[in-house]
Amino acid sequence: MERYTIIENFEPKNDPLLLAKAQSFLPVLKHTEVSPKAAFFLSESSGTANTPVDLDASFSLSLGPGSHICYDFGTHWVGYVTLALSFTGSHPDAPAYIRLQFAERESELYESEENYHGWISKSWIQQEYLHVDKLPASLRLPRRYAFRFLKLTVLDTSRKFSVRINDLSLDAVSAVDLSAVPDVSFEDSMLSRIDAVSVKTLSECMQEVFEDGPKRDRRLWLGDLRLEALANYATFNDLNSVRRCLYLFAGTRFPDDRVSACLFTDGEAVADDTWFSDYALLYPVALAEYIAHSDDREALHDLYETAVFQLDRAVAACDTDGIVSAEDIEAAFIDWAPNHEKSACMQGLFLYTLSYGRYLARKAQDADREKAFAKAQELGRAGARARFWDSTNGAISSGIQDSSAARIWLTLGGVLTQEEAKHALLVLPAEVPLVSPYIHHYYLEALLTAGEKEAALQHLKFYWGGMIQQNADTFWEIWNPEDPDASPYGGTIVNSYCHAWSCSPSYFLRNNLL
Repeated sequence: MERYTIIENFEPKNDPLLLAKAQSFLPVLKHTEVSPKAAFFLSESSGTANTPVDLDASFSLSLGPGSHICYDFGTHWVGYVTLALSFTGSHPDAPAYIRLQFAERESELYESEENYHGWISKSWIQQEYLHVDKLPASLRLPRRYAFRFLKLTVLDTSRKFSVRINDLSLDAVSAVDLSAVPDVSFEDSMLSRIDAVSVKTLSECMQEVFEDGPKRDRRLWLGDLRLEALANYATFNDLNSVRRCLYLFAGTRFPDDRVSACLFTDGEAVADDTWFSDYALLYPVALAEYIAHSDDREALHDLYETAVFQLDRAVAACDTDGIVSAEDIEAAFIDWAPNHEKSACMQGLFLYTLSYGRYLARKAQDADREKAFAKAQELGRAGARARFWDSTNGAISSGIQDSSAARIWLTLGGVLTQEEAKHALLVLPAEVPLVSPYIHHYYLEALLTAGEKEAALQHLKFYWGGMIQQNADTFWEIWNPEDPDASPYGGTIVNSYCHAWSCSPSYFLRNNLL
């Protein structure tokens, strides 16, 4: 399901003051030197045993045309590789032609660019083709990579020499230090592992902004930001990083003051010409949670109008029954599920975000706004029950797509009673299942709203634990236990296996779940 927009001659509306404040919160990245922990020759096919190579011995091998060596750095890292190469045999009389493949999971090493024909650019595939004209040479690759495994293949040399790897290291970077996270003791070893992988995932995505994924897209996405911020409060508690991202979204917007779904932040921050209606409504949610956690009055003053505008616009677009507009439904993301009809989902999400708007209005002493949001919420809940919910049968109304996401958002939006929510979330089969860890976060929220704490805990163990059982070092962008090779892009070679919207188990485990 392709999902992108192109607006010709798009020019964001920038606020220099807000962008300058965002820049003042820029983190200083921490650097860690990492060496490979093991070496091996890759087997011919995935799922069969690799051939281990003594790590020290790997640095004295002669690698001729067609030969390769793989290195395992022990866990997932984000950073810059330095490679020291020399030669054996006669003096090189031609360049050494080398291919480097970087993989977050070992299975990626078996995938090829030639077999990928998806709609996300293949330029995201993590690989380098190098012509090394002079040997010996020390090369620091200018591009940052996210990986655990590195495969070096010698594509060609002349007949007079072979390539030797003398040294290999990684300058790993992150805005945070894993040792700064408070220890939490869990009696269940699976929960301990889930928490640790969640924290690792978050730390890898915390760079100069909260990136959605350090492999791809390396951007600041609003939906990811909200979940990253929640996990961050429970772990690193890096308030400047959250504040920086909130200021960036307010500092570069659509010309009509809508917040963009994502920002480009490599250099000067620029709003993308992509607008997701549900992501825009999560901006006041993220701001409200930041204010509640930090009591940052300056941020409330600076960002309040941007936040409440997102709700003002949505309220004004509703029909007379308080139902969100067709434009907002069409522009919603919700989840990667294909053929997803999103009207009930978007209605519940809209009502959910109004609660956070009311909180912000009270904090800002804006009584008129608080009253308007309360009125819109009351009207929208009544309209939602009439249009989307069959209380007689305890199900989504006939003729409206009965998706799991719809039940989640109608629960979170306060449309369903607690008993109705329990039945809808735990008993009824759904036409459209949940696909991404992003929507699974909101499933946990909905279960807790319905009073189903034990069910939420068991689902967390089942879903995120499923990735652990697949040897995940960090949590993934997409995980469908019934279709492990699912990809919304047309090929798993561009899937992200360290993704921000998967990091929220630490938020639940360290707060209200245990």
